Amino acid sequence: MNDLERIGGGHPAVAGRGRNLTSVEVYDQFGAMAYGIILQIIPQPHLAQEVLVNVFSSPQLQACNSYPFTFAVCVIKLARAKAVEARRKLMALNPEPDKIAGMPERSPQQIFDLAFRQGFTPDEVAEKLSISKSEVLRSFHEFFKSPGTP
Repeated sequence: MNDLERIGGGHPAVAGRGRNLTSVEVYDQFGAMAYGIILQIIPQPHLAQEVLVNVFSSPQLQACNSYPFTFAVCVIKLARAKAVEARRKLMALNPEPDKIAGMPERSPQQIFDLAFRQGFTPDEVAEKLSISKSEVLRSFHEFFKSPGTP
């Protein structure tokens, strides 16, 4: 039995809009999106796949039924949280420099990377870069309005 089959077997159905979806159906609908998010945080495909399995086998997926927004938003948040948690564990075992190669220090892209991909709060980013929290938030705004944003 492979990991995907284990996800579907033994796990209760997850409610979708109007009917219950199995964990495999939820994976089919949201798996690619979740994997893309995880890969941005953990760029090693094998590790990202392990986190993906963790997301769709997690009992926290059931909480998406009562999530106040769409099911997709809940899956996005869960995928990001699991990936950030895994990245922090990896970083504890093998610390790497915070700077991303070729990225200007304190650029909106670097600030977004620290917050989204590395999981630091805006307060932690501000402290890490010795800037104010309002500068961090302004950089988020600049990052999202820039034409080259993915």
